[in-house]
Amino acid sequence: MPGGHSIATHAIVLRIPILMIAGIVAGCAAFRHGEPILDNPIVEHYRQLAEQVAAPVPESSDSTEPVSLGEGRPLVAPSQVELRAISLEEAVKLAIENNQILRQNAQFLSPQNPILANPDGVASIYDPSIQNTGVLFGSRGTEAALSDFDPRFSVTMKGGRDALAQNSILQSGNVLTNDYTQSETRLDQQLMTGGIFSLTQNWAYSDSNAPTNLFNSTFTGALGAEFRQPLWAGAGRQYTAVAGPVSQQARGFSYVNQGVVIARINNRLAEIDFEENLLNLLREIGEVYWDLYLSFREFEAEDSNANSAKQMWDDALGKFETQLIGESEEAQAEETYHDATARRDQALGQLFQQEARLRRLLGLPVEDSMVLYPSAQPEHREIKPQRAICLYEALTNRIELRRQKTNIQSLELQLNAANNLANPRLDLVVGGSLNGFGRRLITGGTDDGITSEGFNNAYASLLRGKETSWNAGIEYTVPLWLRSQRSQVHQLEFRVVKAKRALAMQEDEIARELYVVLQSMQRWHALMQTNRRRAAAAQRRFDAATAEYQDAMRIGIDPVLRAEMSLAQAKIAFHRSQAEYNKSLRDLLYRMGRLAARDGIELVDFEGLPLHPPNSQSPIDIELPAPSATQQEQYSSPTPLPDSVESDEKSVAPNVTPMLYEQRSWDDDVRVDQVVELPAKSLIPHSESNE
Repeated sequence: MPGGHSIATHAIVLRIPILMIAGIVAGCAAFRHGEPILDNPIVEHYRQLAEQVAAPVPESSDSTEPVSLGEGRPLVAPSQVELRAISLEEAVKLAIENNQILRQNAQFLSPQNPILANPDGVASIYDPSIQNTGVLFGSRGTEAALSDFDPRFSVTMKGGRDALAQNSILQSGNVLTNDYTQSETRLDQQLMTGGIFSLTQNWAYSDSNAPTNLFNSTFTGALGAEFRQPLWAGAGRQYTAVAGPVSQQARGFSYVNQGVVIARINNRLAEIDFEENLLNLLREIGEVYWDLYLSFREFEAEDSNANSAKQMWDDALGKFETQLIGESEEAQAEETYHDATARRDQALGQLFQQEARLRRLLGLPVEDSMVLYPSAQPEHREIKPQRAICLYEALTNRIELRRQKTNIQSLELQLNAANNLANPRLDLVVGGSLNGFGRRLITGGTDDGITSEGFNNAYASLLRGKETSWNAGIEYTVPLWLRSQRSQVHQLEFRVVKAKRALAMQEDEIARELYVVLQSMQRWHALMQTNRRRAAAAQRRFDAATAEYQDAMRIGIDPVLRAEMSLAQAKIAFHRSQAEYNKSLRDLLYRMGRLAARDGIELVDFEGLPLHPPNSQSPIDIELPAPSATQQEQYSSPTPLPDSVESDEKSVAPNVTPMLYEQRSWDDDVRVDQVVELPAKSLIPHSESNE
């Protein structure tokens, strides 16, 4: 029965999905050792493929040098032959040569170290090239933006067959069949004006049994040209250069930052970002360099203090054994020696840490047989640059201002393009073609035996040019109220206003930075003078206390030990103010945007042009004058260090070359209070300007 047949059919249909689900469950959930695993071969194939992709490949490491911890430096002072003198200029050169990935000193040993936590975000020499070759939407490089104007060639071919019974009393029972093939060849060229020029060629083949056809099989085609040019929204070379071709914008989106000009500006911003990170590296190299200089001086002072404390303890021990002093004074001398030894070891450990930090910034191995020793001569004269020149140079050269001005230029161009886009779309459309028709596509003649025109050759019919077509007109499209386009205009207006206010704030911030840096220079130079006089007074105090102690013990040992410790602290305070003063001089160059020029570094773009041409209107010579003969004698460097540091408490310290401080008299002949007034066109004078 029909009803029973229907019920049985529905039952079968309902059973099919149930059987499929049961089969899938049975095939995919086989239990082994009490745990379900996948046995589906398709799923298993893709699971293994994913594991192979995710698995690390040790052989693919691109490291050029093996990583090594070294053997570790013992806490022993390096000998003179183990010191490698390095100038600040050489340190900068090594850093430029060895660092393709730029390091940051402040992030070292931090859990947020970007090299470990976010290596993709670390600055490198590859960043400008990565930006210049970008293809993603919103961050395209120049080549990707220029690809919008590459010719686009496309070919489409398809074929098929139609068989239709005719509903006609004239063709009762006949079936109309049609075998067809269609092809379309198209070449589109995007123009900088926003228009598109296209060449097209279409052919259609039809083989039909229609009784009314002149030929059973025919070729119909056309060779044509089309041109579309925006006249209102999206029109013009300026819009296309900034926003990209309007015809290639995604539907529903009206971004105006996809053009060649914006791509080049983005490349410029990437270069500026790299230059900024490089300047930060140069600044940190200078800071670590002078910190290492200070570490050497601190160790020398502490080592000299430890040797003196050892001699005082030995002397006190001898007098205690002869009952010239009491046990408390001998114990005080011993406690002072151990304290000095601990501070000496701490200073030596700090020295090695600072040396390791400098090695890291320079891209050198963790350690080798030599210890880096700063050989640069510190500046002691008071540098007084003209404040107006400093501000002018900073506002001209600071890279942050160049970035912001470049960003404002990009936003203003985008705003102009957005105003252009906030209009109705009006396009001029023009087209024309040569039409062809024939029984065959290509043959030896045109005579078809039926018509006088001769339609045996379709190409010959097309090239005769008798059958033509053309069209011309306009297309008008507008989203009512243009809400999205106008919202984009308002957003860009706010962004431009914010960027300009931020630029004014940056200029004010730079002026405040310069004020603080100049004040810091003045403060550290004043402290350097004060600490020099303090060290001279501490030296006289120590000499006098030692003489009085040795002269029939007119005083106890306590004043001598206190004077000894005060002398070491005064020496360290002087060299700390000395190092900080030189760091502030380098910081001034950084705040003025002249640090790279001072270090002899010039960056060029992809075309070999300088990223920051020198300012010819305000030439600045930033070479420090050579120190005088008196300064070279008073502040000579490097200073020999002791060959070893004995750990035996009872042993006498070995004979070593006198420390730098023992060679210095700390008198007023050392002119650290010399003032250098700078001319209007110079930040730091030539050597002849000191004459």
